[in-house]
Amino acid sequence: QFGPLPDDLYCIEVPFAVSDEGTVFFYDSNTNGCIGFDISGNAFTPKAPAGQTTIPQVQSISADGRIWVGWGHQPGNLYQPIRWIDGEPEILPVPPLNFRDAPYVTGVTVRGCSADGSVIYGSSWDNLDFGMLYWKDGKVKYVGEDVHEIKSVTIPYPEGDETFYYANGIVSQAEIYKMSPSGNWIAGAYQEITVNTDDYSTVASSCPAFYNTETETTVVLEEYSGAKGVHVTDGGIAFI
Repeated sequence: QFGPLPDDLYCIEVPFAVSDEGTVFFYDSNTNGCIGFDISGNAFTPKAPAGQTTIPQVQSISADGRIWVGWGHQPGNLYQPIRWIDGEPEILPVPPLNFRDAPYVTGVTVRGCSADGSVIYGSSWDNLDFGMLYWKDGKVKYVGEDVHEIKSVTIPYPEGDETFYYANGIVSQAEIYKMSPSGNWIAGAYQEITVNTDDYSTVASSCPAFYNTETETTVVLEEYSGAKGVHVTDGGIAFI
């Protein structure tokens, strides 16, 4: 046991991740970053990659405590995904374009990893899409590439027509419990956008979806409209 800790030193609010050997990370609202503690109660902040000036957020940790995953901000406030190995950070690659095949507006975050840290997942925040991504074997892909579609609608304006792009596919918000322990399965929601051609308003509908990172195929449960996948086991038992 250790503490108590005064709020003017650390304003701890939310626990994010804990490893088998007792390293734990919390959200610290004083810095909008996170604070870590080892099993002896020693406090530390995760090291930021070169070029980042804010304290990063560690969202998940491997069972042995060697690999941490999370995100930080590059100058200009664009979110960047980060992996730490033995405390040393590296910025993870991202797809060249966002979920809608457009330049990034807000960036990409990381939310979770497998028990051994070899498979990582996160999402983009661009245009409130929350398009889900994962990193495996040194590559980054959108979760559910087999159901990811980019579509467009052209709206007539007096000054000239304008084309807007939108996407259907697997999405996830700030959730840190979506991956099976081995990283073989990822839980999410299949989101489909419908455009009303009368006034060009959009409606998003969703249903649970589960993606297999080995076969790179998605199971969409259309019969559970309005729900989402929250967790999945290595054996494929799905929770919605």
